[in-house]
Amino acid sequence: MLTDKHHTPLFGNPEMGTLYLTLAILAFAEGLIGVFVPIYFWNLGFPLWKILLFYFLHSAWFLVFTFSLLPLIKKLSDKMMMFLSIPFLVLYFLGLGTMKTIPLLFFALPIASAIHGLLFNIGYHIDFSSVAHREKLGKEVGMRSVLASILSLAAPFFGGVLIAAAGFQNTFFIGSAILLISVFPLFFFPNRNKSKNLSIHSITPLFKEPELFPFTISGIGYATEAIVRGAIWPLFIFIAIGNFKEFGTIISLGLIVTAVVTYLVGYLADYGKRRNVITWTSIGNAVVWLIRPFIILPPILVGVHIGGNVVTSGLMVAWTSQYYKITKTVSDATAFIISREILYNAARVIFIPILMIIAYYLPTNVFFSLSFVAAAFASLLFIAANETHSHLVTGPTTPEHGN
Repeated sequence: MLTDKHHTPLFGNPEMGTLYLTLAILAFAEGLIGVFVPIYFWNLGFPLWKILLFYFLHSAWFLVFTFSLLPLIKKLSDKMMMFLSIPFLVLYFLGLGTMKTIPLLFFALPIASAIHGLLFNIGYHIDFSSVAHREKLGKEVGMRSVLASILSLAAPFFGGVLIAAAGFQNTFFIGSAILLISVFPLFFFPNRNKSKNLSIHSITPLFKEPELFPFTISGIGYATEAIVRGAIWPLFIFIAIGNFKEFGTIISLGLIVTAVVTYLVGYLADYGKRRNVITWTSIGNAVVWLIRPFIILPPILVGVHIGGNVVTSGLMVAWTSQYYKITKTVSDATAFIISREILYNAARVIFIPILMIIAYYLPTNVFFSLSFVAAAFASLLFIAANETHSHLVTGPTTPEHGN
């Protein structure tokens, strides 16, 4: 049995276990179909700029719903938000399967994905930050990532096989059915209500807070790098490989090393190495991005993808554990969590149109190269988070509200 240094079972908290399970099921479904979404658009004949438009619409709608639905969000518990988010994700994937016959869904589906992301992300982060232990945040974040990676390990491979054999529509249907299963673990942990004072006025000052500013800069880097990693890099791999099965196999191989690295980095983060991990993995991630424009042979592509997963998974565990440590330090954790979601999508609303212009006017190979260079510079912004770590996170803990 895995135990911490006080001999407490790692899964001794039932709520943490159910959260792990929920995320793992979602990760499996996402691995089965989510990673293929940009490739699905490419197969439908969409140009790169229009594929990026889909992700822009998601972030734009996310911002609209964050502000317009805030009075409703204030009344919902974290558990209810996660519960309500799942049907929207199911609608999103089912809609993707019929987009070929109903083209207007291209503009409607980002609404469903935005509502899902808004409700689930806020609810999940509130709950995880509440039940996580401050002294072993790195280990708990690492374990969360390990279980998600292990359970979704073969999902991209099976997704590629299913798409090749049965087509996108049937694969989206199967993935949607799996998503419904993720609802059941939510019944096994209690509701948590948010701060009664939650409002735009309690959220906006967090963007101006001097002690949080370095972490805000790192958040912009995360939002920028993530869109290249999640939407553009898979397209690059598929165009280079040209085969659904091989593409899925490559993505699955990357998840194998992710499972190992995330757990090890979690331990390092808990033993005072978080800043070192963030610094060196940020630099390593930037180097990997700068190598990617020069990839010619498929074997090199596989090696670079796996190497990129090593440094990215390590970076995200260290950075995310710091994120949760900040939620335990600020006076209103819910307002902080929502402010980060606003920040990420606002950054993408600015960054994605730049990518769209590049994709529209420049050749495809130039677009990919410039995107990877942008991701490299964005990765270096993670290092700014270390300043917040030294000035805010290690300071005295203030009372937590809304958790």
